[in-house]
Amino acid sequence: MSKPELAQDRSERASNAWTCARCQVTVSFSHEVEQPRLPATWVREDGELYCLACRREMAGEAGLEGVDEDATSQKRQQIRSQARIEFEVKRDPHRQDNLIAKACRTSTVSVRKARARLGIVPGGEV
Repeated sequence: MSKPELAQDRSERASNAWTCARCQVTVSFSHEVEQPRLPATWVREDGELYCLACRREMAGEAGLEGVDEDATSQKRQQIRSQARIEFEVKRDPHRQDNLIAKACRTSTVSVRKARARLGIVPGGEV
């Protein structure tokens, strides 16, 4: 996978609707909106657009790469959860722990542990 880029170029601004390549959710604006912009949480990666929900899930799946096939489902779920939390912390290091926890459906303690693993303190300072 290439590094994702925020999808904010001219071609995206010229459109009134965009569709996520993974889940097919569409975001659109009425034709009365002048120069609608793709939501800031969407990115273009390898030529495809992805919504934030799919980006979280993709981060969780990426976290499983290299995990033993015989890992328990509980261990696999834990790894996916940690990867999603780390994705959110990296995506917006200034965001409050409780908001990241809510977005990832986890506890604030888990978010604090992820920040410690990444060396990112609340407020985004490394």
